[in-house]
Amino acid sequence: MIQECEIHVEGKNYIVTVSDRQQTLLAAKAAGRVVVGLLHDGGDEDLSAAEYLVETLDVADERYLERIVRRHAGLPWMIAESGRLVIREFTMEDIGQVIPEEEDREADKIFYTPSGLEAYIRHQYRFFEYGIWAVVRKSDGVILGKAGMTSCDANQIPGETGAETDMQLELGYHIFKPYRRQGYAMEACRIILDEVRSELDCPVYAVTNPANEASVRLLAKLGFEFIEQKYSAGIQPQCLYVWNYS
Repeated sequence: MIQECEIHVEGKNYIVTVSDRQQTLLAAKAAGRVVVGLLHDGGDEDLSAAEYLVETLDVADERYLERIVRRHAGLPWMIAESGRLVIREFTMEDIGQVIPEEEDREADKIFYTPSGLEAYIRHQYRFFEYGIWAVVRKSDGVILGKAGMTSCDANQIPGETGAETDMQLELGYHIFKPYRRQGYAMEACRIILDEVRSELDCPVYAVTNPANEASVRLLAKLGFEFIEQKYSAGIQPQCLYVWNYS
């Protein structure tokens, strides 16, 4: 079985070949095409020529194939879009646009160096297919901040909250100081949560310092519900919230 699709990405057309035959995939790959393996139940065909596999042709819709093309071409995934913003993966060209700030944690510093950013793009995005993304203003392409999803430590979740799923994510967001108080954090987080609900369908948590009143108000407006306040020696108290998207 073979299906070929033409996908248009950033001014260029790509041919994607979806097949359940290794020889077909190898021939398409040699011709410079993007290849996707079609995996049948109980099938023993070697499909190692393809980096991506699908179980049915229905799964390989245009959006999914566009993302595969972007990986093939080294282009960032476009995660979500609103009236003013685009949420996308970071690229190496973004070095220098991420503004260092006093409250940055160690994890934030990976976006400041070429080696750190390159490793994050290669390991986080390609393996997990989610992470911290660039919040980009449509009108001028300026990066306003960072927002996205990180893995949540299941040991930090009390009781049986979210225990029925293997995946639990934590919402993270940081708008740079020059762009705050303009509604960008709310707009970015809303479209990211819509994407998570559509694509991942898993519990989403958030952690913030209760003294950070702006963050507490934002989480409430986004539909997060307070779970508990945690204390650790030498560390400021942190409040844990869970997103109620029903």
